[in-house]
Amino acid sequence: MTQGGPSAAGAESAPGGGRPLTTYLIGRLDRIVRRALDERLREFGLTALGYTALTVLEARPGLSNAQLARRSFMTPQGMNQVIDALVDKGLVRRVPSTHNRRIRCIELTERGAWVVDQCSERVNQYEQSLLDTIDPNERDDLNRLLRVIVDANRRPRRGS
Repeated sequence: MTQGGPSAAGAESAPGGGRPLTTYLIGRLDRIVRRALDERLREFGLTALGYTALTVLEARPGLSNAQLARRSFMTPQGMNQVIDALVDKGLVRRVPSTHNRRIRCIELTERGAWVVDQCSERVNQYEQSLLDTIDPNERDDLNRLLRVIVDANRRPRRGS
């Protein structure tokens, strides 16, 4: 076990009472949020990954599978499986690209747009309850700091 990492029992602090690694806390939060979202989206036959894809398509209709995968933090192969499931549920459709016959663009169906609206309400309520323990200024600071980290790590650094 590395210093600052979780103990075998999943303790909140490092051996000797040190603080846990930030990456450990982010990973725990990711699992907590993903599990909670999956529970809230299950009624619509969605997972957090499927919901993410739908919200990206709502904001940017007509993306290709590869573009959608990049924006949803997935591999193209994994995204293809997600899209197949969303097509089967009638939430998205593939349409030929107007620029390249070999590329199929993905867009929400009318039902898909309705499902996004329904799910977004649930997700927003969950996010509010998740952040209830911190005041609005801290929320703004948290969002700003997370954006800085995400933006700085969007592309692999040279030499890493």
